[in-house]
Amino acid sequence: MNEQLSALGDELERDQQQLQRELEEIELLLKQAAVEAERNEARRVQAEQRLGQLEADPAAPPETVAEARAQMLNQTRRAVLMQAQLDVLTGKQRTLQRFMDRVTSLLPVVRAEAAGAPSQVVSNGNVSPAPAAAETSDGLVAQEQMRREIARQMHDGPAQSIANIALQAQIVQRLFERDPSRASQELNELVVMVQQALEATKTFIFDVRPMVLDDLGLVPTLRRSASERSRRSSVPVRFESVGTDRRLPTEVESGLFRMIDDSVAAYVALTATSVLVRVDWSERGVRATVHGTSPKGVQTAEQRAKAVVAAARRDKTLPDQLASMIHQQEEDEAARGRGLPEGVRAEFEQRAAPLGIKVNMSEDRWQIEFVAGE
Repeated sequence: MNEQLSALGDELERDQQQLQRELEEIELLLKQAAVEAERNEARRVQAEQRLGQLEADPAAPPETVAEARAQMLNQTRRAVLMQAQLDVLTGKQRTLQRFMDRVTSLLPVVRAEAAGAPSQVVSNGNVSPAPAAAETSDGLVAQEQMRREIARQMHDGPAQSIANIALQAQIVQRLFERDPSRASQELNELVVMVQQALEATKTFIFDVRPMVLDDLGLVPTLRRSASERSRRSSVPVRFESVGTDRRLPTEVESGLFRMIDDSVAAYVALTATSVLVRVDWSERGVRATVHGTSPKGVQTAEQRAKAVVAAARRDKTLPDQLASMIHQQEEDEAARGRGLPEGVRAEFEQRAAPLGIKVNMSEDRWQIEFVAGE
């Protein structure tokens, strides 16, 4: 058995090295494609500007205008193709990274078992890692996944916004030399882009780790979070704090905030008509309750329209595949009305246990409670 596990470990190590090479290659291709995409976009903008100037010039020869239009269309086509290539490479990168994560998490477990670690268990041909090794491996993988997610969000969010701002700044710079009046309009758009990028960056930082949590504590952070969730989703999110609040241990504050904020996000995703976050402080501890109002029984205009076509949805003459899709959609809609999914409590309990926080959920699953110190 040890020889087989050792051979499996060697194979996993080779797979890991191969995956790492492929990921590095894709990363290089992504960088090259991104540079080329930026160049194509700059050329497309120049072609569009040239076409606009020629179309605005009554003396411009028709053949020159037609040539400029064809050039602009060609640059647009190239920009679309480059973006499609970026999307394909990004998708392949994510797929390979998932395999890489699995191999990376499994390899140390297999190596430890092959070395005859006494706390390892092999059952039905499956390797069950020792708790300490599993916790270490899972922790490292979780950290890497978190770093990867932060990097991805930075790339898709603030970094992309900054790249657009840089491109817009180049456009404004060129226009100041050619058409100052139009440059003023483009400059206003640049200011708007900067403001939007700043707002997106602040939101990103708050989502990763709200600084106000370290500076002021749980209550101000939850109050701001409720306001932000309400603004982004257009779902009313109210916050109440009863009693005298105080600072909690850093890990408890952070854990409570994350679980409460995730609960609010989950209820918003379930199309709750409103969400209430209430924090009750006592001498013994703190009790935080997140209550979502079920959309059941509240019929919107869209739901009334759906009711009109309900009979058509259940038409027996529909093709089986279409009927199955409709049935699945109806089940999904019904599930949203049943509150948080079954596995949510277990997930929160797993996160809360190391912090000494208890998790309670109502029978209808539209209310979840986190208790610390009681």
